[in-house]
Amino acid sequence: MPLLRRRPVPPEVKAVPVPPGERRVAWALTATGEPLVATDAALLLPVGVRLEWHRVERAGWRRPTLTVLEVAGVEGAGARHVVELADEGDLPEVVRTRVTASVAWSSHARLSPRGGVRIVGRRRAGLEVLEWQLVYDPGTDVTDPLVRAQAEEMLEGARRTIG
Repeated sequence: MPLLRRRPVPPEVKAVPVPPGERRVAWALTATGEPLVATDAALLLPVGVRLEWHRVERAGWRRPTLTVLEVAGVEGAGARHVVELADEGDLPEVVRTRVTASVAWSSHARLSPRGGVRIVGRRRAGLEVLEWQLVYDPGTDVTDPLVRAQAEEMLEGARRTIG
């Protein structure tokens, strides 16, 4: 039976500063040798971009490309980070698991006169309370006061029910 071995952590990965109280749980190198580090609280992308897990709408993996989409007020409208990985290790699986685990509650509702909103309660590392997000469907008129009032009312209902 072979022994389980961890792959050695390269100096580029060791050089990425991990905030106090966080720990590195996975890493990868880009095709150009830049490090990506997943901590228990965030994904640290090249050039100093830090994405806490509750700020990631979704992540996708299609070898060799990792795509991470940030949460925005309208579904799919957040900043998109696309990184080609040379040696992914278990980073894609860790990213998927952490993003999924950050969602504590999610519900979609139709709005009048048209459109919809997803109400999402996300876990934040180190906090007991959920962070609530309203993510509108594409095409929903988010400038309409009636639409916004409906969404806020639904959000308040979720907060009262869930916490």
